[in-house]
Amino acid sequence: MSTECRVRPASLSALAICVALLGTSEALHAEGGDGGIIPPAQYASLPAGDEIDDPAVTGSLPDALPLPGFSSLVSQGAITLRDSAPTECIPDNLREVVASVAEKFGPVSVESTHRNRGRNWRAGGARHSLHLSCRAVDFRVRVRARGVMAYLRSHPQVGGLKIYRNGIIHIDNGDRRSW
Repeated sequence: MSTECRVRPASLSALAICVALLGTSEALHAEGGDGGIIPPAQYASLPAGDEIDDPAVTGSLPDALPLPGFSSLVSQGAITLRDSAPTECIPDNLREVVASVAEKFGPVSVESTHRNRGRNWRAGGARHSLHLSCRAVDFRVRVRARGVMAYLRSHPQVGGLKIYRNGIIHIDNGDRRSW
């Protein structure tokens, strides 16, 4: 292996490769410009060959934790979905709010999302309900709803906010209101 590495000043990726290959004991020479010497690296070189896969040499990272988020919480069972409540159409901002409720308060059961006009009428929904365009979510929590409601009021993503007598909480991303 050569004990020097020639790189163009604009080629930072080549410079990084040279530093990684040569470690701290060698100097790098710049091509073009003034042809000056780039000082040696001030950190340890990377392990070579088979050592790169050896955790004793490189250290080991902890097992990857699942990313927080709506889909992850559904797969973990922290958010349960009714078969009649599709979630693919829910805007990301509402999915994030439901996920944050599950992370902070525990299990959430999504009861209703998108509805067609007939189902919306049977559910007693408003004529121009945001459920019709999948911009609303009705869900239940297992804790006292008072704290959850205060938490939801603090989220700018939540427009409409209501808790029904049966304990279902409604959120949507329309104009800020309660009824």
